[in-house]
Order: sequence, then C-alpha cells, then structure tokens
Amino acid sequence: MNAILQQFQALWKRQKTSQKVTLVSLFLAAAILIPILITWGTQTTYAVAFSGLSEGDAGAIVEELTTQGVSYKLEGSSTILVPSDQVYNVRLKMASAGLPQKGTTVGYELFDASSLGMTEFTQKVNYQRAVQGELERTIGSLNSVEAVSVHIVVPEKTLLSSSQQEPTASIMVKTKSGTALDAGQVRSITHLVAASIEGLKSENVVVVDSEGNMLASGATTGSEAAAAAVTDSRRLAELSASKDIQNKAQLMLDSVLGPDKAIVQANVTLDWTQREFTSQTYEPNPSAVRSSSTTSETYSTDGSTVGGIPGAESNLPDPVNETTTGTGTSNYQRTDTTTNFELASTQSHEIIEPGQIKQISVSVLVDSITDPTQLNVLKNAVSAAVGIDAERGDSLAVESIVFDRTFYTDQVEQMETASKTNMYIKYGQIGGAVLLFVILLLYVQKLLKNLKLASTDAWVPVMKNVSDNSLRAPQMAPMISPTIPVPQMATIAPVIEMPTPKQKISPEDEQIQKVMTRLSEDSPASVAEIIQLWLAEDEK
Repeated sequence: MNAILQQFQALWKRQKTSQKVTLVSLFLAAAILIPILITWGTQTTYAVAFSGLSEGDAGAIVEELTTQGVSYKLEGSSTILVPSDQVYNVRLKMASAGLPQKGTTVGYELFDASSLGMTEFTQKVNYQRAVQGELERTIGSLNSVEAVSVHIVVPEKTLLSSSQQEPTASIMVKTKSGTALDAGQVRSITHLVAASIEGLKSENVVVVDSEGNMLASGATTGSEAAAAAVTDSRRLAELSASKDIQNKAQLMLDSVLGPDKAIVQANVTLDWTQREFTSQTYEPNPSAVRSSSTTSETYSTDGSTVGGIPGAESNLPDPVNETTTGTGTSNYQRTDTTTNFELASTQSHEIIEPGQIKQISVSVLVDSITDPTQLNVLKNAVSAAVGIDAERGDSLAVESIVFDRTFYTDQVEQMETASKTNMYIKYGQIGGAVLLFVILLLYVQKLLKNLKLASTDAWVPVMKNVSDNSLRAPQMAPMISPTIPVPQMATIAPVIEMPTPKQKISPEDEQIQKVMTRLSEDSPASVAEIIQLWLAEDEK
C-alpha cells in the first residue's frame, strides 16, 4: 500500500498545473453529480391523495400521517401528496380514522375529554357546538349536499313564559354541481333541525343556499309561514322547469356542435291561477222536427130548428143553463195537441290546476356559425325540443357570436409550456449527466494512458515483472559510460528500488540502466545532449 501511495505521489508531482486543476475539477464534479444523479434517479414520486381540504382537515391528516410515519408533501393548504404507491392505502387509513371531516366540524366528541374545571357557560357553549356539529354531519350526508353550516340561537330562560323568546336556527347549504334541493327536501331539513332542538319550531328555521337564495324564510306566524312555503315552492318549481328545458337544449346542441360550442339559458313562467269551467253543448239534428202542433174540431146537429133568445149566448156551442124554445140539438168538439222534441246536450265541469306553463323564453348563443340556413335549422330544432308555442307568447332567440377563448387558450399554452419545460429540463439533466460521465471516463482513460506511457517504471512493480522491462535496457547500455557517477545521474529523477532482476549483471549497471531508461523516456532531448557531450570529449 505504501508503494502504491509513493507511486501516486510521484505521478502527481510529474503533472502540470493545468492537468492537476482539471483532474481535481473532474473528481469534484464526479463527487457532486454522482450522488445527485443517484438521488434523482431513486427519489420517490408523489401523487395527490386529498385535495380541496379545509385547513382543519389538512392539519388533522398531516398529523395522522406524521404519526404513522408516512412521507407527504403539501401544495398550498388544501392539497396533500403522498408516495404514489401508497395513495389508496393512505386514503383507507384516513377513512378509518374519520378523516377528512369536511371542515372543523366537531360533535359530541367534545365531551370525550375531561371537563374538570370547566364553567357552566363553557359547558353550554360546547353543548351547542356539539349539537351544531352533529346536525352538520347529518345534513351533509344527503346526496345533493356538498357542504353545510348550522347556527343555533337558544335564548336564556326567563321567569315568565310570556316573555320567553323562542329558539331560532339558520342553515347555509352548498349543493353539488348540477343538483338542487326541492321544496320537500328543504322542509325535511327544517323539520330535522327543529326536532333536534328543544323548543325550536320548523317555521323558525331559515335555510339559504351558497348563492344567497332563500330556500326557507323562517316566518314566525302560521299565515306567513304558509305564504312563504307557497312562494318557495313555486319558485323552486319554476327553477326546476327552467333547468329541465335548458338541459334538454344544451344536451342536443352539445351532441350536434360539440362541447363548449353553445350556451343555453331558459326562463319559464308558470301560471299559478286555479280555474274552474262548466260548459253545456247541444247536438242538433237537422232532419228532426224541433216542435209540432195539431188542432182538430168537430160539429154535429140533427137538422131541427134551434130557437132561443137572440144574442151571443144563444149561439154558443154549449149553452149553459139556457132555456131554448127550439126543438133541434147540436154537438161541438175541439182538440189541440202540441209535441216538442228536445235536442241532445252534454254538460262538462273542468278544473285547471295551477302550475301550468304560462310562457317560455329561451336564448341560445352559438360559436362562429354564420350560415343562416344552419342557424335556422338549429332554431327549429331547439324550438321543437323545448316546446315553444308562439300562440302562448313563447320566445326563442338563436344568435351567433365569436366566443372569447383567450383565457382557456392561455391556460392550455401555459400548461403545455410548463410541461415541455419540465420535460426538456429532465432530458437535459439526463443528457448532461450521461455526457459528463462519458467525458470524465474518456479523460481519465486518456490520462491514465499518458501517465503509463510517461512513467513506465512507476507502473512496473504493480503491473508486471522487472524482467519484462529489462529487455528494453540493452538498447541504451552501449551509450552509457561506466565512468558517470551514479549520484550525478540520480539527481535527474528519484531512484525507485526495484527487485533484483534475474540477470547476471552488477547492481550498479542495473541501476544505471533504469535511470537512463527513465531519462530517455521522460526527456529524449537531454539524453541527446549528453551523448553529444560524450562524443565531443572523445574527439578531444
């Protein structure tokens, strides 16, 4: 080991300053880059495990991951990344731990900890927080609810019941995209909250959505509550009808034109007036007689002379208590018959319930369609799909406009640029590392080759026997004068002790051969000058 160290020191001393600097730089670069490349090649890839978290849920999940010894990364305060091969395992573990909890919602677990030293006011506040949290969890379990917040106000007890104020509650509901709460679901929520709080009535519960729309007004009297319920129900019915028509038209246009090529907005007005109709219709028969009348008269006499008092009474057909002086008799009869034929009739009673469509208004904007024929086709198709009735007063507008897509284009370009940049950086790192490694390998190989050629004897003890190099010495031996003292020649280069060769030569001659061989390889010009000096001395 000492021999190798001495040889390395000898080689290092023979190098030029530039070669030393280059060699040191390469070794330092290799010492820095190789660990970096190894780390970069073996680093863990992360994938998104949870996103859209509240700060409370994110903190709880991070604490649980730290406890379980799972590595993680944070992107902002709402996204947590874990190793890609542990994503599903982490999700199952967090679900078993009850995480995420959709915010900082807490329930009756508030009372799991010891309440020693807690004041009565603090206990009341914690109880109210626990009830609100449990209600939020219950309402949040509905399929159409994404997030919910419940606030309860319970007034202090008073001595007189007449001055006691009633509890109230307010609920803010955020529904999932594409869903809405109907009137029945809103009433269910209000009754659920009212049944969970002592003394709370359903009409004292206010429900609003995330857009500020009133779903339940919380009226305090029966008539006001009924009116508010009717208004809310009608409003939701109109919104539902508008949404249904809008979805029909949008689905058809997306199928024909492609996604994001058309925008549809619909407004439906419903008629809430209740109507009742009674009608009677006749069915006349032209061939039938509407009415007929028949009159018949008969008069009979025996031909004798009739006498009596002249005047009207004596000439009547049927004299009453009248004394006649004549000897003849007479008989008169008259019959009137009237027949009426009634027409067939139909009587109907009709009640029209409220909620019928009164008017529909639909507006459609399409992207960059300038062909009037195509616009007309789209207008007819939309009109038939949504049930436009011109006699009812419905309106439909289909217009073409160039959509502004600069935002989406910029986003796509930025994403593509970032992706390409990351890809180029990755490929550049790989290519640079490979190129640097190849250059370093070639340089070291060339350097070792030059060192080997420049100092063959320094490598002899390690690589091969002295007998192999001794074959080259006789070429210089005839030119060496035995009178040259060894100490003078030894000053040219340090003498390295070599094993005794298996040749029958004296140690002095062997040492001289080694020195001259090394000198001839390192500085041929110096050897030539020495030979010229010898020749000049011989001539003298």
